[in-house]
Amino acid sequence: MAELAFGFPAAGALLVSLLHRRRAAALAAGLLFGLGGLLATGLAAPGQAETVLGLTLRLGAPGQIVLTATFLAAGLAVLLVPAGSDRVPMLASVLAGLAAAAAIASLADPLLVALVLLLVAAIQAAVPALRTFSERVRAPAFGALLIVLGALVAAGASGHPALLRLAGLALVLGVTAAIGLAPYLQSLDPREPAPASPVAWLGFLGPVLMVVLATGFSVRLPVDAAPGYAAVLLGLGVFNLGLGLFGSWRSRPDADLWRYSFVGEWGLVLAGIGLLDPSGSAGAYLLLLNLLLLRLPLYLLARPALVRESPAAKIGPLTLVLAAALAGAAPFAGFPARLLILRAATVNAWPLALFMVIAMLGWLPQSIRLATTLGGVRGRVRAGVLLLLLLNLALGLYPNGVLALLGGR
Repeated sequence: MAELAFGFPAAGALLVSLLHRRRAAALAAGLLFGLGGLLATGLAAPGQAETVLGLTLRLGAPGQIVLTATFLAAGLAVLLVPAGSDRVPMLASVLAGLAAAAAIASLADPLLVALVLLLVAAIQAAVPALRTFSERVRAPAFGALLIVLGALVAAGASGHPALLRLAGLALVLGVTAAIGLAPYLQSLDPREPAPASPVAWLGFLGPVLMVVLATGFSVRLPVDAAPGYAAVLLGLGVFNLGLGLFGSWRSRPDADLWRYSFVGEWGLVLAGIGLLDPSGSAGAYLLLLNLLLLRLPLYLLARPALVRESPAAKIGPLTLVLAAALAGAAPFAGFPARLLILRAATVNAWPLALFMVIAMLGWLPQSIRLATTLGGVRGRVRAGVLLLLLLNLALGLYPNGVLALLGGR
């Protein structure tokens, strides 16, 4: 089934591109093949290895759950396209992105994952956008090269402690570079098409890549390399969490505030994975789902208002509820995720838990500013916001169901 999770969206992207002049046929074909990829992902046997054309494919439970959420996020992206926009180009882009995400989640060899990253980076950088080709391809290409370096060093380290630490460092830095986290931040301009912007990595491909790091790349490192690997993840997590908070206070309520919002959330994810604790990992996976099913589609809904530089919306009841969801307040999905990460930090590194609490409280007023960037929440935007809040509320009220599917990780 793993090969179908890749094959259906890849074929769908090709068909949509070929049928782009016949909009109805292109949309029908794209949605049909996207649904086929979603079903193949859901029906795949977690952890079961398959060999296709000499390649070993394996979709673990965390990868399966996050890839399923990526399919749902892609559907939301197409559904929430602004009124008057053409859905066909967006559908072709998200199907291509889904094929890349399925390939990354299924491939067991880091060298093949790096090859996919290079291919995706080149294709994305070739899409018309405001930034130059070299500026867009630099970070993901550098990340792919670091992953290759880490994999090769890990394979030839032969138990050498210094080389093992280098391998862990290269793998972690490679993934963070490909995602576009600090110190590899890229500028975010709402006028740039969403598939060509950094948010494609921050909110769409990044979650799957992080799961591959946590469940695939890390197992190639021996136990002796775990402290160095964890230290790098925790250091980058603290750095991104602090930068997200600091940058948000200095930003106007525009696209830059959204960028720092993604960075701060990613800081919590990195720290949760870096704690090497089941509770921390579970919280990190919930946050990855939250990125896909709340923060990413909300940014897409906010883009038209950001492009028009519309004045901030008045703070009403819906704005406050939306701000609570963005801040990770109860009963939304960010709340159990944060509790799980804080529990792991309290047990393993209580000063880190204290810093996290300060950062979480610091994001409360910034989340209100973030919620007001959607402008007037009316019509399609209001319906989209309500749908996202319901999804987030369901995930927050019943996180144990998702954690059970994750296999207790």
